[in-house]
Amino acid sequence: MKTNYHTHLKLCGHALGMTEDYVKKAIELGFDEIGMSDHGPIPREWMTPEEYQYNWLERQMTLSDFHQIYLPDIDQAISKYKDKIKILKAIEIEYVEGHDDFYEQLRSHLDYMNLGVHYVFHQKTVYNLYEPINHEEIAYYADNIEKALATGYFKILVHPDLFLFNYTSSAGMHREFDSYARKVALRIIEAAVKNDVALEINAGGIAKQPFWIHGKMERPYPRTEFWKLVKPFAKSGEIKVIIGADAHIPDALGDLNYQKTIEFAKELGIPITDQLRFDK
Repeated sequence: MKTNYHTHLKLCGHALGMTEDYVKKAIELGFDEIGMSDHGPIPREWMTPEEYQYNWLERQMTLSDFHQIYLPDIDQAISKYKDKIKILKAIEIEYVEGHDDFYEQLRSHLDYMNLGVHYVFHQKTVYNLYEPINHEEIAYYADNIEKALATGYFKILVHPDLFLFNYTSSAGMHREFDSYARKVALRIIEAAVKNDVALEINAGGIAKQPFWIHGKMERPYPRTEFWKLVKPFAKSGEIKVIIGADAHIPDALGDLNYQKTIEFAKELGIPITDQLRFDK
């Protein structure tokens, strides 16, 4: 692999290093290009103070950080290393409906945006995907993704199977891939196909503690059942699948979890796209 489009900086509050640290590692690994995609700013006024804190937004970059620290930091690295590697400006961000002007403004400064859904709103209630979520509530995740991808703002959907992280099926089985999960998975895949959005197999998930279900070991994500549904679309060329390091330290760009993620895709027979084109 010669690229990575999912890279975080210390501005997110749970990563280490700035752009140059990741660029140096990428050059060492022989990468052709790297996309810097830290968690983008979400305005406080979009939710209550309690919701803002509940969704861990207190520690992420602000809009001021985005303009005054993040973009200049990437530009500095581009200027310094432009002869050695292509560096792309991006963010990973949630989609909150009704604020498209804000997303357009962010997008104007970037090469691409990753959609990373960690929480969704439904009828004034916020559901965080790391908290327990049931068979009815995972449909809100699919609703959010369909609306977000239809805007055309996003080029990659990262960890698309995150909805299974703390899912309890209709039969009361923790993390079971039941008919409701399958329906949500197909809605996500079809939205990605319709809007020409790449799906990411997330190496950060490979590092999560595996669990035992139906006689085999699985991880919360990436989930075998989800990616088996993606496979025919990837093989037919209807959808692009990439490997994302979800790097929070520079070494994650090529560590054992990253290699295991590549093997995960190979074992399932899913063709991987190594390089994407981003046209504004």
